[in-house]
Amino acid sequence: PPPLTCADLAGRTQTDSCGQDADPSDCDSYFKWKGSGVAKLCYGPVDGKTTCSSTQVEGCPPPLTCADLAGRTEVAKCKKADTDDCAASFAWKDESSGVAKLCYGPVDGETKCSQTEVEGCLPPPSPPPPSPPPPSPPPPSPPPPSAPPSAPPSTPPSPPPPSPPPLTCA
Repeated sequence: PPPLTCADLAGRTQTDSCGQDADPSDCDSYFKWKGSGVAKLCYGPVDGKTTCSSTQVEGCPPPLTCADLAGRTEVAKCKKADTDDCAASFAWKDESSGVAKLCYGPVDGETKCSQTEVEGCLPPPSPPPPSPPPPSPPPPSPPPPSAPPSAPPSTPPSPPPPSPPPLTCA
């Protein structure tokens, strides 16, 4: 295998398996994280194989990114974070320039959390400020003029009274 180190994790995409899931035309851009500082870096294909091979490296910080800040609790220093909860903590190195230290571990033989630095982070979202009340709706418009009240049902006109017989002179 090529002489790969933890530094070679940078910029690689995490996969479930170098041999099954990594794109054989681009093995060098994948890794598999095994946990506890152990990663498998994909490379190859070699020796006529059609799939990627892998080599194991140890003592690596976990492949953390700014996305991993979400849900973590801010601490002054990773070394002071609760060792049962390293992965739930972070510290700012320089908040204004987006440089955070994500805590992890403790790694083998250590009694305190370790840290890995990530750049380009925004502070984790704080709850949004209360939004102003929505503008009040316009007053209801007056109802359209209604049709004149309908006349009561009309009864057929009564026939005119019979006219008196014409008067004639006798």
